[in-house]
Amino acid sequence: MHVFRPHTDLACVLVALAPLVGAALIAISRLEDYRHDVYDVTVGSSLGITIAYFSYKRYYPGLNSPRCDAPYPSRSEQASAKAKLKDEEARIGHTRDWSRENMDDELERLSLGNNGNDH
Repeated sequence: MHVFRPHTDLACVLVALAPLVGAALIAISRLEDYRHDVYDVTVGSSLGITIAYFSYKRYYPGLNSPRCDAPYPSRSEQASAKAKLKDEEARIGHTRDWSRENMDDELERLSLGNNGNDH
């Protein structure tokens, strides 16, 4: 959804704005056929735009964000990330349980895991 970025081709912009143009054409046709009053169409259009905006903001970051095309993580993804974090904390132990010797042992274990390939 990087339509509003510089150097975006015209086709992407037209595809992104097509629903808005379609809604505007429907609103104009309702006014021309005397099926609705101007007040009805204006309130309906502003209500639709407001709901669409807040629905987008609920699941995605703002359009000026570099990651506007990636949704926020779902609740299940957040729960699994928290569970992984708790498992990692349980594996490592509480910080009060650590001493300088424990850190040296952990660093030595990690350096042996590299097989002498220090970067």
